[in-house]
Amino acid sequence: MAEKRFALLCQHFYPEMVSTGMHMTELAERLTELGWQITVYCARPSWGSESGTVPRTMNYKGIEIIRVATVGDQKKNLPSRALFALSFLISVSLLLWRHRKAFPGVVVTTNPPFLGLVGWLFSSLFRLPYLLIIYDIYPEIVVNLGVLTSNSIITKGWYRITQLIFRKAAVLVVIGRDMEQIVKSKLPEHLHGRINLIPNWSDERRVKPVPKNENQFRHEQGINGIFVVQYAGRMGRTHNLEPVIEAARHLSGENILFQFVGDGAKKTKLQNLAADYNLPNVQFLPYQPMKRLAEMLSAADLALVCLDHAFTGLSVPSKTYGIMASGTPILGFVQPDSEIGQMITEENCGLVLSNPTAEQISSAMRIFIHEPDQVEVMSINGRKAFLTKYTLSHAASAYDIALKNMIH
Repeated sequence: MAEKRFALLCQHFYPEMVSTGMHMTELAERLTELGWQITVYCARPSWGSESGTVPRTMNYKGIEIIRVATVGDQKKNLPSRALFALSFLISVSLLLWRHRKAFPGVVVTTNPPFLGLVGWLFSSLFRLPYLLIIYDIYPEIVVNLGVLTSNSIITKGWYRITQLIFRKAAVLVVIGRDMEQIVKSKLPEHLHGRINLIPNWSDERRVKPVPKNENQFRHEQGINGIFVVQYAGRMGRTHNLEPVIEAARHLSGENILFQFVGDGAKKTKLQNLAADYNLPNVQFLPYQPMKRLAEMLSAADLALVCLDHAFTGLSVPSKTYGIMASGTPILGFVQPDSEIGQMITEENCGLVLSNPTAEQISSAMRIFIHEPDQVEVMSINGRKAFLTKYTLSHAASAYDIALKNMIH
């Protein structure tokens, strides 16, 4: 077998522990423990206080990290974000070309969307195999957001590029059963064997239940004795969170706190809604340090997971697995046939509401508040399912096998 070494191309990486940055950092750490030598090509952090202070190169837990030059700003308007993504793609391509002989294989993520073109290019020119981790499927996402029309020249070209990237990949990793069906529809049947379903995960060493009476996060926030409904993570355009603010308005007389932890494109809109309604039962907090993840997630009595129905199969809310690791029951605003919708039902670790109204959310909240025995069963079931199927160890083992099969 060839040397256990590969280049990882991803926009976000340590210390930018949000979204794919957290998952790629955790996966690289665990694969390093399994004997892999990894060089990461990423951008400078766009989120968090570290964005302007990290060095261009560093070694983190045996992982070589190289941050490439970019222009534009991921957090600004669409042209600026597009410029950021394009400059990142060009910088990564130039650097990988210089180092191409050092790696028997490449791992590429779909963030930013065209990054797979680097894998396609190097596979075409130098027969360098690549494993593509599909977190989001484009251009369908931007079409469903209304940014592009389905019959525009840009959209049609993007569809073609996505097909090229998918077809050339030695291994395609999808993170949900719903996503797997969409990817299969883009490939000829003889290539379906390249698809590996590897769900995302939470790190079982880091995230464990923290009892409420020992939870420092609850104590610091002054929420002891309050039923806490928590949404933690990106508040993006694909997340149907507006009805939650409306539900908070309906339940303003109850002993309930709606806690939003994180950032994203919808955060300001949600804050404005809460301010307009003058809701004292809604709280917004910034991203919390990774070392506090377990106590933050465990601080919730109920956790929210959401994905607008238009994006079913195009993305998977992977925050779900950390919630399960913390032993917190889930209220999912997802389609029943989505990966997370199916999982919640199969494991009986929460309830699923498809595209809910504020009234439906309020009714569901009362179930969780007034039926503690049922909630306890959901909590136990979620934690058990996590340990059985959705740990970082399970995922790393699956990636280890896939990479060995690719690099031989």
